Amino acid sequence: MTRYFGVIGNRDYIKLCGERRPFWEFLDQAPDGWLCSLVYKRDDVPSGQPRIWDCGAWSYRRDDIPRLGQFDVTAQWAASMYAMIAGTGDFCVAPDHMLIPGPGVDLDARRRFNEVAAFEFIECVDMMPRGVVPMGVVHGIDCDERLRRARELYALGYRALAIGGVAGRASSHRQHILAMVEAVRQAVPDVWLHVLGISAPSFVCEWRRLGVDSFDGASHFKQAFLSGTFYVERDGDLDRFRAARPGEPVTAPECGCLACRILAEAGVDTRRYGSNESNMGRAAHNLNQYIRAIRVIRR
Repeated sequence: MTRYFGVIGNRDYIKLCGERRPFWEFLDQAPDGWLCSLVYKRDDVPSGQPRIWDCGAWSYRRDDIPRLGQFDVTAQWAASMYAMIAGTGDFCVAPDHMLIPGPGVDLDARRRFNEVAAFEFIECVDMMPRGVVPMGVVHGIDCDERLRRARELYALGYRALAIGGVAGRASSHRQHILAMVEAVRQAVPDVWLHVLGISAPSFVCEWRRLGVDSFDGASHFKQAFLSGTFYVERDGDLDRFRAARPGEPVTAPECGCLACRILAEAGVDTRRYGSNESNMGRAAHNLNQYIRAIRVIRR
């Protein structure tokens, strides 16, 4: 089964009746697992399901030297951070850097960082809780480089790999991404393969077809806040409505998901802009609808 990991950020709380509650308390059903970055230093990510702890490369993608706050992101530092939050069976991502060409970007330096960090990180497994699974990240500017990197990580001992650096290019490079993921899957058939940041329903069927083990995404959160998008699941897909701004009529249909029911009882309408509660509630609603769509796709 291809598993969906919900993404947990730093603002994923809903304030209700004076109490700050995590958004997963408003879900009809939990996702198959959770992904959280070291950027947020969260220690309350739900246990009992698979978890991926990520090193936060997206946060320092424009920097020459990977840093989070006042710390250099080294293999040893990451392992010490994971040791405080990870548990048996969790995946912990080796420090990585994006290979995205651009002005002033030294791709060779970033490649060297990825190589050294991956080598040193797998040597740090003893620093982390027993049963933690180290996960290497496959980067590259073309398919051939990614295949070489996947094989190198496998030779180092990694039995869990993530495809990185593709989240922002899903719509414009769809066929290229699918072909690359298929090639990596065939090159290292016996690893746990995760795709970072691509979760559109149209990709889920492809991930199943290609034998991808898991994927993650946070579109439910981003679209709820940035564009006021309100999802409605329909036959394994998502219809999209726009939340009503003050003075506008509500066009989205009423919803009976747990998030919408609880917040409606408190006088909060997730179909409207206005408060952090309505916006964050809409994000929880969107995740409920997305998980419903995933269940339909899996039938």
